[in-house]
Amino acid sequence: MYMTFATVSRSFVIPVLDFSPHSPYSILTLLEDLHDIEGEVICIFNTREVYEKLRDHPRIDKFCFNNLNAGVSRSWNIGINMSESRTIFIMNADLHVERSAVVQMESYLDTLANAVMVGPQGSHLDFKNLQVIHYFEKNQFDQPVRTHDISGFFFCIHRQKYLEHKLCFDVQYSPCFMEEWDMGLQIIQAGLACYAVPVTDFEHDWGVSESSENNRISYFGRDVFRNDILIENRKKFLNKWFNQESIPETG
Repeated sequence: MYMTFATVSRSFVIPVLDFSPHSPYSILTLLEDLHDIEGEVICIFNTREVYEKLRDHPRIDKFCFNNLNAGVSRSWNIGINMSESRTIFIMNADLHVERSAVVQMESYLDTLANAVMVGPQGSHLDFKNLQVIHYFEKNQFDQPVRTHDISGFFFCIHRQKYLEHKLCFDVQYSPCFMEEWDMGLQIIQAGLACYAVPVTDFEHDWGVSESSENNRISYFGRDVFRNDILIENRKKFLNKWFNQESIPETG
């Protein structure tokens, strides 16, 4: 073990579906990155193959094995609920990260006004029209920016504020899409803030979220398709927050 649970100050929550064949990085390289970074590692395994290979990995302190893919929101919620730390980092399994990025993000989380969530990339959004006004990404800004959402591949949460204000990722958006925008509105409604922060010591290649293909996704034992999920979850988002029955025409 790399820490004692009584003294842990940070957790790393990592949902794992596969060994990231689209990327040079995977859960294996991420666990190597975390070898000398203090904190409990919590893996949410969503396939038996990866679970069987990594269940006894020495850098994994806690894990949950879901025999079927539970999707993004549920996996994040499971990991957050398993955390015992002050700060919770959510990480994609295909992330490469250096210690400096972790330390910098914690510092921003502790010092920025009303911050409950920070990450290296985020957006200003037109929620009603489902449009990104401006996306703040790596090497494109040099000061913290209060944003409407934080990109989900790498972010950290102030656990006490998160729990005190009853924030929770909405599982109606599972397996993926719109959970980040929904959390942004939850944070605004709670009078808190999320920030994109100028942290650059990481690497990440986009997968399904930025794919131009209609990828098939296995979710709770059934096949669903990327484009159908996105359309339906946009409708759910508008119905929840703006009481609209369908997505507005965009011309």
